[in-house]
Order: sequence, then C-alpha cells, then structure tokens
Amino acid sequence: MDWQYVEETYGFKIISKEMVRKIYKLYTDKGVKCFKRAHARKSYFLFVFSAVNHLIHNGFTAPIAYDRTLDNDICIEDGEYIYYVLPWIESRQCKFKKNEDLLKVIKLSAEFHKASSGFNIPNDSKPRIYYGKWPENFKKRLDEIKLFKSIIETKKIKDEFDKVFYNLIDFHLSQGYEAIDLLKKSNYQNISEKAREKKEFCHHDMAEHNFLITPTGEMKIIDFDYCIMDTRLHDVASLVIRNMKHGIWDISKAYFILNEYSKYYPIDDEELKVIKYFTLFPQDFWQVGLQYYVEKQPWTMENFMSRLNRVKDDYKKREDFLKKYLAL
Repeated sequence: MDWQYVEETYGFKIISKEMVRKIYKLYTDKGVKCFKRAHARKSYFLFVFSAVNHLIHNGFTAPIAYDRTLDNDICIEDGEYIYYVLPWIESRQCKFKKNEDLLKVIKLSAEFHKASSGFNIPNDSKPRIYYGKWPENFKKRLDEIKLFKSIIETKKIKDEFDKVFYNLIDFHLSQGYEAIDLLKKSNYQNISEKAREKKEFCHHDMAEHNFLITPTGEMKIIDFDYCIMDTRLHDVASLVIRNMKHGIWDISKAYFILNEYSKYYPIDDEELKVIKYFTLFPQDFWQVGLQYYVEKQPWTMENFMSRLNRVKDDYKKREDFLKKYLAL
C-alpha cells in the first residue's frame, strides 16, 4: 500500500503502524485508525457502508461509522481490492463461553435486527440478496460436495484428507437434503417474504471476534464485510451454531440462546422450525471441503486435518443434538 496516498486521501498523517491480525492499526495525528483491505467491489461496499449508517441513524450505536475521504468518498479501490478506514476502538474480544458476554451478544443481536428494518438499498450498490434462497444455496453446496467426492474417486493416490473426508460424505449429503426438504415444507418462504417487506438485513458473520467490549463495558459489533439482505433468522441460527461447535452441542444452551433472544425480539414456532432446519445443513463440512478442493488454501496438511477433524469429532454429538433439537 502507498501510505503517502492513504494520508493524502484521508487527510491524516501516519505516525506509526502495526498489524493486528490482518488489519493495520494506524497511529495518526487525527487519532488511532483501523485500516482494512477487503476483496470486494466498491458497489458492494456502498451497500455495507450505507447499512452501517442506517443502523446508527436508527439509534443503534454498536457499529463503528466508517471514515470518508477528503473527497467524501467511501473507500480506496485498486480494481481488485477496496481499502477503508474507521476509528480504532480499544477493546477486548467477546467470549461466548462467558455467560455475561453471551447475554450481551444476544441482546445486541436482537437490537441490531430491529434497527436493520426499513433499509433502502442505494441505487448504485450491489448487495447480496438471500431472501428465499436458502434451499437453492444449500442445493449448490451439496452439488459441490458431490464434486469433491468425484475428485477423490478419480485420484490414483488418496491423501489423508481425502480418506477422512470421503468417509463422511454420504452422511452429510443426507443431512443436507433433509434440511432442504424440511425448509420447502415449512413456512420459510412466507417468513422470508415478510423479511423482504421489512427490508431487514443480516450481519452474516456472528463470530465472537466480531463482538468487542470496551473498557467501560460497552459492546461494539464490527466487520460487516459479509452483510446480506436476508431474514434475521440467518443470524440467529448462526449464533446458535457458533455456540454449539467444538464438542459442545448442548440442547439446553441452544434453547437458552433462543429464549433469551426472544425476550427482545420474539421468535414464533414457525420461525423456530426454520432456524432448526438451517442448523441441520452441514455447513462446516462443506466449507472445509471447499477450502481444500476448490479454493486450495495455502495451508499445511496439518492445518487442513485439524479443521476436518473438528468436524469429524463433532459428528456424533452433533447428530445426537440434531435429533433432539428437531424433535422438540
């Protein structure tokens, strides 16, 4: 990055900088800034930028407003990436295992979803619109899992990842098709259409590292880079799943999250079914296959196996959890 160009574009002087994960922390004469690169088009970022401003305008102050350039632009672009700036907030990362933190996240999520309603998409922006598309998107991912299967079957020499992944394919395909079938028989399309009418959107990355707690105890929500137009149930289901993974799969904790969320933004019986059917889809299994066979991430075999083994180790507990979850 041409840092002089960044300084000239945003009107600050960089005194020093450091990398924090994949983000630059810039110490400037205008305060501490967060400088981030995203693999996105400006037309998509305009949607994200406007969505965050919509939340803040609606009185939801947990997001951090982006800085504009001296020319009142929203970012820098180079044809492949966009680069944006926002104030750096000193904070600690939320931990879902801390009950106090989780309670704050649940309440904040409900408030976020309420504030998202009524969002008018800017004319020049290109958001990702997922209303009513869960079955279609799930079907595409199942087709990709079938592709991974064919790749393995055509290999003359199968590596460690191939062997472990292959043995799990048919079971997870079956779960995926069941999720699609249940969604089609549910009230999902009507629920999704109501979300479209409300013009609500989702954060779409409900990871604990995207919820920050300041020294005064205020919670912030960050990284809207994956934001989508979709029913809030997408985020709610994702929040449940995030709290179940890695050997937890606790039915009482799942219902604790859902009941706590419902105190602030009620979930009816039909919406609860949709959340459960979303949870049934083997997202993690598909994702690790995609990373290995299609994206070909530059990771070591040890790294890939660690990710796959987490899915494998969760396999039985997740199955038992889903049986109970769907039956209740």
